[in-house]
Amino acid sequence: MTSLLACKQIRRCNLQLVKPTLRSTNDQVIRHYAKRVPRGLQQEPKKIGIAGTLFLIAPISTFCLGVWQYNRRSWKISTIAELQQKVTKAEPVSFDLDEAVGVEYQKVQVTGSFDNSQEVLIGPRSYIDGSGGSGAGGIISFGSGVGDRVGYHVVTPFVVSGTGDRILVNRGWVPHTRLQQEQRPQGQISGLTTITGILRIKEETSSMVPPNKVETNKWHSRDLEALSTKLSTRPVFVDLDLESSRAAAHYGGPIGGQTRISLRNDHVQYMLTWFGMSAVTTLLWLKRFIW
Repeated sequence: MTSLLACKQIRRCNLQLVKPTLRSTNDQVIRHYAKRVPRGLQQEPKKIGIAGTLFLIAPISTFCLGVWQYNRRSWKISTIAELQQKVTKAEPVSFDLDEAVGVEYQKVQVTGSFDNSQEVLIGPRSYIDGSGGSGAGGIISFGSGVGDRVGYHVVTPFVVSGTGDRILVNRGWVPHTRLQQEQRPQGQISGLTTITGILRIKEETSSMVPPNKVETNKWHSRDLEALSTKLSTRPVFVDLDLESSRAAAHYGGPIGGQTRISLRNDHVQYMLTWFGMSAVTTLLWLKRFIW
């Protein structure tokens, strides 16, 4: 009778009793009652449905974009290394004007003479060390003044032997104190000479770089079309290598080997952005459809 009253009281408290189970421990019988949550209080599992499936596209696609940017970064690093090898170690090929137009980072050898009467300066520029690498070397100093730590590139028309074609040659870097030809007379190369250098194309500039002032002969970037029009040359530009400028550099410049490998490599920030978006959208999806 007491057990029946107890069961009725338990039902009033929204608790259900299952059939008692017996467990033998040390010859004693222990009763165990399992409690069940009332049906009205049970939480049914969330259904993903069509909305959840469509939402899942966001974390998956952003993760794939992050992987793609990682692969792009690896490819870009490999490309820069290949160009570095091409610029510093590869053997030069004979110069061909028709094949040189629009080509960059190709090492060429050409014979001709400089037209020192039409020299222009591009800058300011920092000095790149003799390795010709992509990293900027320290700005070398030829004196104690502030102006001695600022340099420019000397660009001179070069008349190709045999054809008479005129091309542009960046003879190298000079400090601010030796911008004028009179300040480096022994560095002016005259007569027939054979040079080796790297083909370049138009320089891409940011909004921070001032525009070139062609009328006043003030140049801040390598604009092939404007330079070739100004100096009456073909739109072909060669960075002289260090070895070809060694004699001139010994007498105060210009110093060649100023080729900088400038390939945009900002894939890390894009990769982190996509992976971050993938993580956030994954957490939102789990919170909405799973947890």
